[in-house]
Amino acid sequence: MRYAIGLCGSFISASRTSFLPSTQSSSSTPFLGRLCRGSLILPLSTSSSSSSSFSHANMVLWMQLTTRLEEKIKLEDERYQNASKRSWELNAALVRVEMSHETSEDSLPKEEESLDKLVRETILSPEMYDNFVHESSPGGDQGENNIHQRARRLAGLSNKLEDYARYKAFHHFLAEEKLLSPSAPCFVVTENGTQRNILTDEEYLGGACIGLCHDLSKYGVTRASNAVHDAAAVPFIKRARDAVSLILEELLEFDFRNGPLRRKYDSTKYALKTLETCVAGAVGGHEGLVGNENNNVDGGGPVKRIKIAKEDEKGNEDVTMQEGDEESSPIPKKEIGALRERMDHRDKLRESLIKTCRDGQKGAKQAIFAMHRGDAKRASKLLDDCEKCVKNDLIPILEEEPTLRYGSFSGVLEEYVEGKLFYTWLHGDEGNAKNGSNEQAVGKILLPDEIPLNISTEDYLGGLCDLTGEIGRFAVARGTARDKESVKLCLDSNKSIYMTLKILGKLPKNISKKMGMVSKSVEKLERVLYEQSLMEMTGRKECRGGPRPWK
Repeated sequence: MRYAIGLCGSFISASRTSFLPSTQSSSSTPFLGRLCRGSLILPLSTSSSSSSSFSHANMVLWMQLTTRLEEKIKLEDERYQNASKRSWELNAALVRVEMSHETSEDSLPKEEESLDKLVRETILSPEMYDNFVHESSPGGDQGENNIHQRARRLAGLSNKLEDYARYKAFHHFLAEEKLLSPSAPCFVVTENGTQRNILTDEEYLGGACIGLCHDLSKYGVTRASNAVHDAAAVPFIKRARDAVSLILEELLEFDFRNGPLRRKYDSTKYALKTLETCVAGAVGGHEGLVGNENNNVDGGGPVKRIKIAKEDEKGNEDVTMQEGDEESSPIPKKEIGALRERMDHRDKLRESLIKTCRDGQKGAKQAIFAMHRGDAKRASKLLDDCEKCVKNDLIPILEEEPTLRYGSFSGVLEEYVEGKLFYTWLHGDEGNAKNGSNEQAVGKILLPDEIPLNISTEDYLGGLCDLTGEIGRFAVARGTARDKESVKLCLDSNKSIYMTLKILGKLPKNISKKMGMVSKSVEKLERVLYEQSLMEMTGRKECRGGPRPWK
């Protein structure tokens, strides 16, 4: 037992490696050790022997990779922070406008002008968008006009613009008793003679339609509570109820899939119920809404009930709109119908993209399996097929609908990056691949700019994390063949990936979840290499019980 513990200590001391190049000699190298899951990682000077599996050239490569990733992550974080700051500015401007309606009418025009200006600047600023697909398209000019109409907004800006649409629609209804159309002047900005819609279709439905219904229900309760003194309250509540009912009928024609918009739509029926309760309470004299007959006002006789029948006789045609009459209807049915057709078309694009993504992702997975079997030729062909699938079938869909960039498409890119990285790590450049031979890996890692497809930083980091699992499986296979040098290379590669991710610090949320997996892969390879060293020192030719399976 004492001999085994001594061997373990000697092995761990001998297997300490470095991930940062040093220009100092070994005698003057400062102590820069890192504690990583129980193993101390010490810096190694450039004077170390050339037989080390982690060469100086590889260290320089990893430093280049770390530098590039740091720059991209910093740039993306700055854009997100700027968009987040703008989101708070929009929220504050909306609050000031609402306060002006309740306190000071004199400051209202100034506050509304400030809000409209801030919205216009947000819409025309490329920094407020995740315009990745359109910016990456070949031949595209960089500039404000290059922003795709459907580009995804950053940092919750979409929610704030939805609130802006809700505010505009509510106050327009109070003045005109009609719903603002998607093409209303307040929802369009012009820059260099080019018009651009402020709202997306989803923002219009969520704010100007569904949000308006909830605002009218709240406003209806307020008006109904003072209906005794306000003769125009009940007729307005009835018209608001009819408008909300018509909006709900139009929304019923949409095929909303599960998501935020579907949940908002489900709540609209409660707004209609609230308005119906207000009308019924005003007509029936429910307590808390209008008051009882025995209540006195100004010391006079009993309060008379509101004469709904008289109002119905006087303005029945104004309250109930005829079907198919676009001008008399409080909602723009034709424009909402066109909006519904656009959303149906985008839903078909989504279904087509999801089905095509399955084929591309399946090809990338099969390429990885082929590499483990030693079939480099088939692996290369499958990766090429996946690349063509992305370029020819998926990118055209994304150029039309950039919001589909995340989800299934990201999964395809991540799987492709993993396969491409593993292929290059095994065989280097494609011309150096040896069909049917996995005896010795090259250990090369592609930089993000060397990937043939346009990928995001998150796509690359996701594939890089998953690469450690494939390297681990390759290490187990080489360990059964007693190829200690290959196992060392696998351990050095996974350690380098882990330390690169640790150096980056702030990582995307989905990547942070994979850090535990990468750390465990390093631990398992350390154990595999330790067992290899024990067998070599004790003269055994194989492990007791056979090799351990990689999980």
